Amino acid sequence: MKKVFMVLGVVSLVVILAIAGIGIFTWYKSSQYKDTAVPYIKATVPELSKWDPEVIKGYMAPEGIKDISDENFVKIIRYLSKLGDLLSMEEPSFSNIYTGSTLEGGSQTIVTYTIDATYEKGDAEITMTLLDLGNTFQVYKFHISSMALVE
Repeated sequence: MKKVFMVLGVVSLVVILAIAGIGIFTWYKSSQYKDTAVPYIKATVPELSKWDPEVIKGYMAPEGIKDISDENFVKIIRYLSKLGDLLSMEEPSFSNIYTGSTLEGGSQTIVTYTIDATYEKGDAEITMTLLDLGNTFQVYKFHISSMALVE
């Protein structure tokens, strides 16, 4: 009986340490981008929310829009514009970071944030993935989820 409690104690300790390790790792990774990605997002979301396809393309990484025709891109932006003007947005929240190799043999880092925003037609959650270019970023992709788009 004593061995069972000992094993349960060790397993519990390992689980707690693993959870703590993941939390510390996530905090460390997110703190690297707090002073760079967050200001970029705060400046970029209002510009994207003007719903001008040419302005939005200027912020997008070529890899993120290479498979979308200009016609479909305009349709997507027109659909999203049903949200209306951006009224406010919350502080961006770090979600994920991914570093991997590219087809050209290099590597790239992609950082994902979520942002709660309020538009004229309702609330929305924006998931923005940024391509880290070292001294700046490009929007790799963004997704807007809102019940206002369903109506």
